Amino acid sequence: MSARPDGAPDGLGARLARRFAERAIRGELDQLRRVVGVGGVERDPAPGRPLVVYANHHVYPDSFLLWHLVTQVWERPMIVWMEAWDRAPLFGPVGALPFPDGDARRRVRTMRETTRRMTADPRTALYLYPEGSMRVPEDGLGPFRADLGRLARVLPQEVAWVPVGVHAGWWGESRPTGVLALGEPHDAPDGTEPARLGAALEAARGARPDDLPRDGAEAVVLRDGRPGADERWDLSRLAPLYERWTFPT
Repeated sequence: MSARPDGAPDGLGARLARRFAERAIRGELDQLRRVVGVGGVERDPAPGRPLVVYANHHVYPDSFLLWHLVTQVWERPMIVWMEAWDRAPLFGPVGALPFPDGDARRRVRTMRETTRRMTADPRTALYLYPEGSMRVPEDGLGPFRADLGRLARVLPQEVAWVPVGVHAGWWGESRPTGVLALGEPHDAPDGTEPARLGAALEAARGARPDDLPRDGAEAVVLRDGRPGADERWDLSRLAPLYERWTFPT
């Protein structure tokens, strides 16, 4: 069986399965009006080094947004640890690895596979959600359940760490805008990760439509989505007819 540079399967079946999963992900991203990046997120924060991206887990499409950032913008192979992998194994060929609660054997296997891929291909990026389960956005950043310091000890020493704030906001359109904000990269966990991620999340929440059009804007469009009906439809030619059906003659 053929393999990619990171050693992941790349035979015909794996390629077809990967294309199917990527199409499903793009379909989910098409539900957003656009994907916007702030804080220089459009630039790879650690070229040539394996990467751990730690993000907040507050909106349903956050994994799809991070897939787009890692694989399409930074052009890196990705890994994400997925607790409910058995319910949705179709994302395995794009980098999702099983991390079920209560199954230490499979979790250890996934950590070893992550280390192996990062060693084989230093472009590999792991993204994870240290809060654990998804939270209500209005509740803000929750306590970290993941022990990032312990995780760092099982990954290659050259790994870079970077927080990314994820937000979905309504900018006066019928579809939400996804926002990704890059925090400050660092070499190893040092206990400041909640503050670092909190700052990135606030930057994502602070993005506004006015940040986009002018030269030197702080925000950039990473992916343009499908406009909603409010932008596509103009029925003004029917207004005289509907006026007759609205007001008494």
